[in-house]
Amino acid sequence: MKKACVFAACLVALALLPASCGSRPQKARKFYWVQGLKGHPVHQLTQIAFTEGCRKLGYACEIVGSDSMDIIGTITLAEQALAKGDAAGMAVWTGSPAFDPFIERVAKKGIPVILPHIPPPEKPPPGVTGYVGCDTREYARQAALGMGKAVEGKGAVAITQGSFNTIENTVAEVFSKTIRENYPGMSVLQPQEEGFDPPGAIGRCTSILTAHPELTAAFSTTGGGPTAWAGAQRQAQRKIVAVGMDYTRVNLDLVKAGEVYAVVGQPLWEEAYGAAELLDRAVRGEKIEFWTKLPAPLITKDKLAPYYALLEKVEESLRR
Repeated sequence: MKKACVFAACLVALALLPASCGSRPQKARKFYWVQGLKGHPVHQLTQIAFTEGCRKLGYACEIVGSDSMDIIGTITLAEQALAKGDAAGMAVWTGSPAFDPFIERVAKKGIPVILPHIPPPEKPPPGVTGYVGCDTREYARQAALGMGKAVEGKGAVAITQGSFNTIENTVAEVFSKTIRENYPGMSVLQPQEEGFDPPGAIGRCTSILTAHPELTAAFSTTGGGPTAWAGAQRQAQRKIVAVGMDYTRVNLDLVKAGEVYAVVGQPLWEEAYGAAELLDRAVRGEKIEFWTKLPAPLITKDKLAPYYALLEKVEESLRR
């Protein structure tokens, strides 16, 4: 009788187990997206993409990060999330070696870590499972070649950055080098910090435009750049060839209106959604490529349609 009761209890316990437990681990079913400057429109787009990827794959999702460019604050929040013990995987938007010790701690707990958007450095931090994103050097070269052609290799070009950081510094350096090598008739101004506050950024870009009557072009390495340089042209009442980053709706509208020549199509949706897919594959024990490289084309007025379609998809997910 006792054996029968034990057997019956076992059957009940087995019946209560999820049917899918043989295919994926059930202990932890949450992916974390770690990213500073959480409310920036470009970052919000990536958060939506990552959340959508998690939803499609059957994972809970939590966005972690400060509302400013506070790296230490974001790492502190990420440490608190890690301490919860419910993480199946983490996607960390870094751009700073300050994240490296945290990434190593996550990996030591057996949790896969994917770094979206950031190309692998020569010596990646210990514990990284993989990277997903574009080659920043390549899109910097393409932006320089496209801009130089648009201004027929004449005049001067200004460079502005959201901040001075590893990624934007590299983009600015490669862009400058490409202009000098391919358009010797052009001069390149020293990069200046644009910042992330739109009115302040417009003011700084206007000052550059006013101080340099020889300016024929401007390149911004950040997603707010198109708005900043379009605003500067209005205030200074001058027309130049401006190129910035990212296919947010406001940026595409500026290209469509002819206020900005082009934007670099960093694969924001693809890399964020892809980070969720790569984490899922890592959790299931699959081997993944260390760098999943994605294209980042220069989006001019004649190439807008597919990016507007993608934004419709993003906005639809927001309405759900």
